[in-house]
Amino acid sequence: MKLLGPLFLTAGLVAGGAEAARIDAVYIDKGLLGPRTAEAGALAPPFLESKLAALLTDALVKRRIPVIEAPLSPDPRLFTASTLYLSLSYARIPEGTVGPQRYRGYALYVSQHDPRFEQSLACSWQIGNALRNAGEVPWSQRVGAAPISLDPSGIRENSSLTAPKIVEGPAVFLEAGVLVDDDEIKRLGQKMVLSKFADAIAEGVESCRL
Repeated sequence: MKLLGPLFLTAGLVAGGAEAARIDAVYIDKGLLGPRTAEAGALAPPFLESKLAALLTDALVKRRIPVIEAPLSPDPRLFTASTLYLSLSYARIPEGTVGPQRYRGYALYVSQHDPRFEQSLACSWQIGNALRNAGEVPWSQRVGAAPISLDPSGIRENSSLTAPKIVEGPAVFLEAGVLVDDDEIKRLGQKMVLSKFADAIAEGVESCRL
């Protein structure tokens, strides 16, 4: 698989790149601008994404990382090469799926068509690593033609994903969970779990080097 080499090389470079530039701002897309993965099925109610986005904003601000607050059509001048575009989503699996518990977990997506592929990959790796360290597990099975897994931290390749044209910097597409059943929906909606996700994502963003 041709992406495996660049993936682990990038991870190694990021780990030692203390002098590299940091993310200077984050735009959080709650599904208003960016695309979603067709493989994920129906979308979860947007209120869960909004809750996570609000807690993530607080976690980033505590780390002195500005968050771009913008309407549906943000000013392109707000985006620079050091601005991270972060898409948040949750997904469902088709009703009637046998053994739905197999499909729980988060996922991060990267696209070979991303002009800032290496930087997007590096930031995705940092966020995925932080989520795993926080005790979350990436999904290992999915219904249908699921994107190929590239890394144990939950990174998957999906060339159909592209960030909006106004984005100049790295882009991270995070599927924060799959609403497989009532118990998982309840768990993902708990403030403690949402806060854990927010803190881990913010930690990953803070560790990202460009």
